Amino acid sequence: MHRSPRFLPILPMVFATLLAACGSGEDIQGDITSGLWRGDGGPESFYWELWREGDGYGGVVHTLREGRKESELPVARVTWNPPRLEMEMSATGAVYAGRVDFKEGRIRGGLRYGGGKGPDMELRRVEASQVPGLRARPSGEIYYYSQPSKTDDGWETARCESLGIPVESVESLVRDIIAGEGGVIHSLLLVQGGRLVLEEYFHGFGPGTLHRLASVTKSVSSLLVGQAIDAGRIENVEAPLEDFFEDYPTGSDWRKQNLRQVLTMSMGLDWDENGGPHGTGPQHFQQVFERRIIHEPGTHWAYHSANVNLLAGVIRSATGLHADEFAEQRLFEPLGILDYDWSGRASGGYRLMDGSLHLRPRDMAKLGMLLRDEGRWRGEQVVSERWILESTREQIATDGAESYGYLWWIGELPTHPEATRAVFANGHGSQFIIWFPERDLIAVTTGGNEDNGKHFAIGVLLGKYILPQL
Repeated sequence: MHRSPRFLPILPMVFATLLAACGSGEDIQGDITSGLWRGDGGPESFYWELWREGDGYGGVVHTLREGRKESELPVARVTWNPPRLEMEMSATGAVYAGRVDFKEGRIRGGLRYGGGKGPDMELRRVEASQVPGLRARPSGEIYYYSQPSKTDDGWETARCESLGIPVESVESLVRDIIAGEGGVIHSLLLVQGGRLVLEEYFHGFGPGTLHRLASVTKSVSSLLVGQAIDAGRIENVEAPLEDFFEDYPTGSDWRKQNLRQVLTMSMGLDWDENGGPHGTGPQHFQQVFERRIIHEPGTHWAYHSANVNLLAGVIRSATGLHADEFAEQRLFEPLGILDYDWSGRASGGYRLMDGSLHLRPRDMAKLGMLLRDEGRWRGEQVVSERWILESTREQIATDGAESYGYLWWIGELPTHPEATRAVFANGHGSQFIIWFPERDLIAVTTGGNEDNGKHFAIGVLLGKYILPQL
């Protein structure tokens, strides 16, 4: 599920015209790159950080909530004609404009977007050192590797070098993340040989923080469908969709649609480039069924999240339980996942199957272990071996270099001397569960790289520092 930085939904409410000129006490002498400029909108705070770039200026907007950096958005244009300052954000076109008063340490102005207007937003100057979570780690701190802590959550831990990964490689990787080479990374976990060998958190996040999975939720949904088939509640992936939605008018063409098409993004519906409505529950299901079928089902891959949310109805119809209830009994409890949140935009008990699940990174890594151990966790068969093998092999070609299984991606990471095969769950903003079968490595990341162009940057770092060692 593609998401914009968290402050974007707030922007239309705070767009504003410029304020009138300040009084005679206004001080226009100063350096706009000194410190940060903070503005508040709802539960989030936004920090404009500017720097000199050639003959002009560059910058970025950091979005923070509760002492954690959620995301960042590059500033595409800075126009500084004292005392007037304009800053245009890339990807959104939003413009902050105002008058700078260095004496008062503030900018009086507001945001505008496509001519829209809203309340004013005043920015106040603050020092970066006064903003917890802004940087990946405290300034001046030098990272040294340490073995992950062993807790009562079922994970065995080990030092990385005992399983073939040099400490120097891990330290170089993490130091690059701290330096921002991976963009905004919130967590990085590595599992080698079935043992947790690296666990690091950044920007104020920690091991107990539930993190949004975005479209990694789709791969979790695939596991649940597999478990429903394992339990005999669904016959197989050829089961017609009409079997699960008997109360919904669909039309004769829909008789060709089955569960496989939902799992492989190949329903062939006439969604536009925006991917259709985002929601779940009966009203959303009907919106999907009202779409025309323009491609032979099963022949044309197109990534549309709207279709995946039908799985909320499939699981409810097949098992008598909503997806979160079924997951708690069949998936979360056997894996020892005690803390999760799947409440975002739920409707009448139906969950969003395309992107609203929140888990802790250590629990995300357990899902990766199901791939490695063919559906088992610590000796217990949680998902059938058959489903793991079937859902993580190529089922359909995509319009890119990767192929697609049942809501799992299959691709290769360019590494030396040859490419490395990967099966992965992929959530917008650098949410990843990646299984490298030939290297016996699982990598888990969470992040806030929605709109800075660094969604896949962590893959480059893994290919540079870790995979060549295995």
